[in-house]
Amino acid sequence: MTNFPRWTFRRMQPGEMNVDPIEGEFFSTEALDSLADALVRESIQNSLDARRPDETLHVRFAFSGPDQEIEGEAKATYLEGLMPHLRAAKSGFLELPTTNEALSFLTIEDFGTRGLQGDPAQSEDDELNLDSVRNDFYYFWRNVGRSRKHAAELGRWGLGKTVFPAASRVNSFFALTVRSDDLLRLLMGQSVAKVHKLQGQRYYPYGYYGDFKEDFALPVNDGARLNAFSTAFDLVRHDEPGLSVVVPYPSAEITPEALVPSIIHHYFVAIMAGVLTAEVVADGKRVTLDAKSLPVLAHELQSGNREFEGLLRLARWSMNVSAADTIALAIPPEKDAPRWLDDRLTPEQIAKLREVLDEPSPIALRAPVWVKPSAGEAVLSYFDVFLERDDLLARGEDHFIRDYITVAGVRSSLPKGYRCIVAVRDRALATLLGDSENPAHTEWQERSPRFKDRYRHGASTLRYVKAVPREVLRLLTRPAEGRDYGLLRQLFSLEIPEAAEAKDHAPQHDQVDGTGAGATTSAEIVGREPFFQLQKLGGGFRLSGAGADRALPGAIRVEVAYEVRRGNPFAHYQTLDFELDRKPIDLVSSGVEIVRRKGNELLFRPQQSDFHVVITGFHTYRDLRVRVKAIDAVPT
Repeated sequence: MTNFPRWTFRRMQPGEMNVDPIEGEFFSTEALDSLADALVRESIQNSLDARRPDETLHVRFAFSGPDQEIEGEAKATYLEGLMPHLRAAKSGFLELPTTNEALSFLTIEDFGTRGLQGDPAQSEDDELNLDSVRNDFYYFWRNVGRSRKHAAELGRWGLGKTVFPAASRVNSFFALTVRSDDLLRLLMGQSVAKVHKLQGQRYYPYGYYGDFKEDFALPVNDGARLNAFSTAFDLVRHDEPGLSVVVPYPSAEITPEALVPSIIHHYFVAIMAGVLTAEVVADGKRVTLDAKSLPVLAHELQSGNREFEGLLRLARWSMNVSAADTIALAIPPEKDAPRWLDDRLTPEQIAKLREVLDEPSPIALRAPVWVKPSAGEAVLSYFDVFLERDDLLARGEDHFIRDYITVAGVRSSLPKGYRCIVAVRDRALATLLGDSENPAHTEWQERSPRFKDRYRHGASTLRYVKAVPREVLRLLTRPAEGRDYGLLRQLFSLEIPEAAEAKDHAPQHDQVDGTGAGATTSAEIVGREPFFQLQKLGGGFRLSGAGADRALPGAIRVEVAYEVRRGNPFAHYQTLDFELDRKPIDLVSSGVEIVRRKGNELLFRPQQSDFHVVITGFHTYRDLRVRVKAIDAVPT
């Protein structure tokens, strides 16, 4: 064994299969916006899996400043033996750091975890059984795509740590661990290239930094060298258990400005629950993310994004809602595949939920579901749905969260104006969903070979979890049975029978001469006094205030869509139909302040009781549908 650490790639033997690593491709997904997203999700997920019981996890991301970058002999100490392999033909690197470029770095340190426990000399796992002591060290350093994580943990694929080399311009990283069981400090490094040739010899794509016994890498455990490493890379860790990862030459995509919003977006539930805190340090500045600072940071970093602030409010409410305020859906039959039926809610529950949702206030539901392993007995599990109406939402917004990780690519297809959080916390269902996820944990894949044969009715269970928010909302917003003439007045293609008009006390108005106007009609919001009059015009409509004796809402939201033969016309709206802020649509108004005009939505504040808004330019051969809502909370 040598007496100093170095980087070493193993020479390949004649006849060995040439296989280049592809694991980095598993994090290329539409549900993740960037490499920074992948780094945040995977590094924090790994730390959450290693969190010690009842401890708050703290994760620190720190960027080196100009005065911390490593040069000269110190730089050579940590790159010794690495760069010749990375510069070799066919190694796969196109833009490596120059010889004179100082060694910049990013450190990712977690606290409140157990560190990488287990025998560092273990090289194979065929002697292991389920009762043996877990070896985090072995699975972290000597496996790719193989994991011995328990079903209770967030990860499954054994690929999370591959994001560390992917985040480096030299596809390499170091990791120093302190283990909670024996307090040993151990240091190793790993580099990922391609099969390559150097001086005529073929080399294996994975290289290691450490002490070596022949070709077998062992961790550095000498105190003096560990102290020197900690000082060189400005680690905060001393003897606290956990893991400190150093990414040399971090990718230009990974910046403090990218990491902070990514942490907020993907782990806001864990932060608000007090399970996770994080900090990002750069240029002498520190941003701390915890339950107290999160709403303020979200407001600043999202530029006052009201949609995200609304999400945080719903998340906070969901963590404090009582059992008495949670409506339980009926338990589905155990023998059948789970599917939505409207009798999952009683008429009394529907009436109560409609009343709360219309206030508008959030609602909480608990949905039971059977989890049926192929080799085992069925277990009754559940998931929680937290749903609210937000008239400022330009689209439906849903967030599916398994334990504390957001499964970013799963959608329930809610209509705009509604937001929901689906929280899966019960172990049986969380395990099923985790088994169905792709390596990046952004999708539930019912046809995945790792999932489809593990459960009876597994695919139906995935569909049921995704469908419940949408189906509950459909049930709660379904029009009452019978003929609703108030609704028909907003449907320009239908005439209101005279008998019905005679019963209605809405004010009548004369035709407007010279404008192509038809008979004036009015509409009202359920549960409120009418505050407007709606009048059909040639190629459009006129919305005006009902008069001085009518109280005005803080704001008014108008949605427009072409009528369709079947279904909800507003759900079928497409930008190809028209856009209110683009020609040929024209808008003329008086007595209003326009807040937003986009797509098929107009949002404005009425400034006087006799306001009017005229919108024209629609196809005259297509029937229009107009929906008007009052909004109490005035947008700013």
